[in-house]
Amino acid sequence: MITVLNVDGQELTPCVLDRAWREVNRSRAVWVDEQTIQLLYNPFLFRDYRKAALKRDRYTCLWCGRPGTTVDHIIPASHGGSDRPYNLLAACMECNTKRGSRPAFSYFREKVYSSPYRMKLCFRILKAHFHHKAR
Repeated sequence: MITVLNVDGQELTPCVLDRAWREVNRSRAVWVDEQTIQLLYNPFLFRDYRKAALKRDRYTCLWCGRPGTTVDHIIPASHGGSDRPYNLLAACMECNTKRGSRPAFSYFREKVYSSPYRMKLCFRILKAHFHHKAR
């Protein structure tokens, strides 16, 4: 098990090695020593960001219009996408899983005729890309 420290150096719940490497590779943590990582963000904020995105989208999947219970990263975290609300949108489990880590515009092209929220989706995708490039 790997020791996890928060931004202030306080110890959090330990994690497995694979998870520690994933956080480091996503630039969300740094290695302190061989058995310890320190997070560069507050992990409890993501819960608030997730809730804010779901509430903003009225718990409705913007891809298909069904109830949205998960959040989809417009720019996937694996590609450096943020966990901030501007990069999140409500999605049903099926759409979130089908899209995977494909670019949002690619999936949008598949859904363009069936999505009831085309304009909202297009705006959110553009906004997320603007923020991502500005970093």
